[in-house]
Amino acid sequence: MTASRIHRLDERVANQIAAGEVVERPASIVKELIENSLDANASNILVQVEAGALRRIRVSDDGMGIEPDDMRLSVQRHATSKISSADDLIAVSTMGFRGEALASIAAVSKLEITSRTDGSDAAWSLRMDGGSEVAFEPAAGTRGTQVEVTDLFYNTPVRRKFLKRSRTEMNHVADCVRILAIAHPHCAFTLINDDRVVEKMEVEDSAFERISRVLGTAFADQCIEVDLRREDLHLRGWVGLPTFTRSSANRQYFFVNGRYVNDRLIAHGVKQGYRDVIFHGRHPVFVLNLSMSPRDVDVNVHPTKRDVRFRDARRVHDFLMSGLYHELSGVGTKNPAQIEIDPHQDQPANPFQLTVDSYVESPLPLGSPESLPHPNRSTSGSSFTSSDDRQSAIARQGEIPPMGYALAQLHGAYILAENSEGLVIVDMHAAHERVVYEKMKKARDARKLASQRLLVPVEISASESEAETARVAQDLLEDLGLKLDVSDSKTISVREVPAMLQSIDISQLVLDVLDELAEHGTTETIRDRENQLLASFACHDAIRFNRRLSIEEMNALLRDMEVTENAGQCNHGRPTYRVQSMKSLDSVFLRGR
Repeated sequence: MTASRIHRLDERVANQIAAGEVVERPASIVKELIENSLDANASNILVQVEAGALRRIRVSDDGMGIEPDDMRLSVQRHATSKISSADDLIAVSTMGFRGEALASIAAVSKLEITSRTDGSDAAWSLRMDGGSEVAFEPAAGTRGTQVEVTDLFYNTPVRRKFLKRSRTEMNHVADCVRILAIAHPHCAFTLINDDRVVEKMEVEDSAFERISRVLGTAFADQCIEVDLRREDLHLRGWVGLPTFTRSSANRQYFFVNGRYVNDRLIAHGVKQGYRDVIFHGRHPVFVLNLSMSPRDVDVNVHPTKRDVRFRDARRVHDFLMSGLYHELSGVGTKNPAQIEIDPHQDQPANPFQLTVDSYVESPLPLGSPESLPHPNRSTSGSSFTSSDDRQSAIARQGEIPPMGYALAQLHGAYILAENSEGLVIVDMHAAHERVVYEKMKKARDARKLASQRLLVPVEISASESEAETARVAQDLLEDLGLKLDVSDSKTISVREVPAMLQSIDISQLVLDVLDELAEHGTTETIRDRENQLLASFACHDAIRFNRRLSIEEMNALLRDMEVTENAGQCNHGRPTYRVQSMKSLDSVFLRGR
């Protein structure tokens, strides 16, 4: 068999191949067309689809429009008004810039563009069929642009077979509209499917109003605002409380300079920000925008523009991780009665405003249940405090503290407390577990990381990339208590390990650390493994179910919670308390009606 000769592909075939990168499904078309509308300064965008966007897609806007002389050029590949030279790619600020969208869409569908600018006497219409021009003529139309796409993939039937059912494709279209609407509250969006309004969002005064509209009032009530700066990096947005989670990661929206992106480094940084406070198997909800110099992020990585590359990826990762972790560790409210018990709501609520500065170490051994004061320990099923006791405490304190004062113990598991707004219910084991855990971590950090020298070094046969990562990161790993030697034969000798981890699988620990370093440029594996052990110790040492506490012991735990980081969740992410306000109780018992 002779070798095939190299030849140039037919232009139509080449365009269809290139279109496959841009037009993955109907939602891809909606995304590209809306981004063009936004770049045209549209203030109102209407998306109309039929059969879940499988039969017809029409996107209309009131933007600047396309000059008649430019309409034919707009459907040519790599024709754009966004950039002029290669230097412009260094600092792209528009949503589109590659000049591929309309050409790609035209190559795999029947396309009609109708547009009118302020200076035109009439609108003009351009019709395309599979990339070939059918007609170009005057038409009726107001200022702005309307793009209609029909018979998608009619000339590439193999691609059409990969499309899902209309409902699935419609869900992707709706998600696309919502994502873009989140980032552009100044623009009104309407989505209609088969004459049914799916979404209608008016122009909003603030980003938070648009986010509340898209993600719902539940998120708006259980999120905190984030506004962090470090040098030229600025992270702003809203993150759900650690107790407001989802079973999947489909409510996570991250933007870089207003552009929605999917990035593993970003996802890992945000996930690490939630470490230690989120229930296993659950995913946080957030909307975040990272503003940075366009010169430090490359958006020209993939035709869909959802992948980006950072000039200093490690700096971005560490900024996200440390910033979010700090915000979430002190998250909460000074008025916990804002959180209501809803029997139909499976999301726990809001933790307290906590401060490390007011933390007081226990003089007793860490993790000891005896660190709670125990005069007059009760042996009855419940303990009660008198109104006089509470009033005298209030007189001394000047005000009721956020967690209030203990009233009783319920079934050996819960503390019932009263604050200025209502009833506080505390899971005593979960709450004490968090208190003990945070004390253990502070004690560990105070003495820094102790390392243990191994009598017999552990030998690990590594790949070339793993060995190189270990060589480059030797000083960093030694600071973490992990001392490695790397031979020319790619063998890694582990000579010292963190003392707390000497009994675990050392080879697996080292390989996990190297994998994380290679992928993210930093590692939290050692700290996470230590924290897992401390969490286990704290869980075993915390006060147990059915242990009867006196009022003094209960109040001591409540005061500890108020000065402990992450006191709203136990070490496993379970909520430690819930609150029901007097307003809610009055409603349940029909008072005032």
